[in-house]
Amino acid sequence: MGYSSKEMGTRDAILDKFYTLDYLCCKQGIVAEIVVLGGAALLLLMEQMGEQFRPTRDIDVNLISTNNMQALLRQLEKINVDVVGGIMEVPPSEDLRNKESLFELDLDFSAIRVYVPTIELLACCKIFSTREKDLIDLKETPILEKCDTEKLLEMVAEYREYLLNPSNRDLNLYELDNILKEKGIL
Repeated sequence: MGYSSKEMGTRDAILDKFYTLDYLCCKQGIVAEIVVLGGAALLLLMEQMGEQFRPTRDIDVNLISTNNMQALLRQLEKINVDVVGGIMEVPPSEDLRNKESLFELDLDFSAIRVYVPTIELLACCKIFSTREKDLIDLKETPILEKCDTEKLLEMVAEYREYLLNPSNRDLNLYELDNILKEKGIL
């Protein structure tokens, strides 16, 4: 679906997708609030912080609200943007839609509002993953250095309590202390 052979390595490449979505939504009278997740969110956020992040091949989003869900889903599919919903155990999907842990991209959209989670929340998505790519991102990119360490560790402690299988040693969580020490953060 949203997987594209073309990498999006810049903020502009990702935002072009949302400008197209805004245009399509305007034409159909769709109003929506969207949260960008995953690599696209990190690319947007890190670039805003003056840092580089690896290119991404897809754009994942969560939906906060819309006046026409089916029409919005058709438009997202048309531009190859995936709605990921509740595929992660933690952080819970409601935290990824809570406006207190999001900031709105200040762009001149007419029909849509686009949000990005805090760097700490995005880091937690990688920490509570079992994906090797997420572990590499934690080790090799400045995600953790850009986090408020105290806030991040509080979030990690909170989310850890909600794990269905805390003994799953494949979770990147179990590498976190080592990574933080290697980076000189702890």
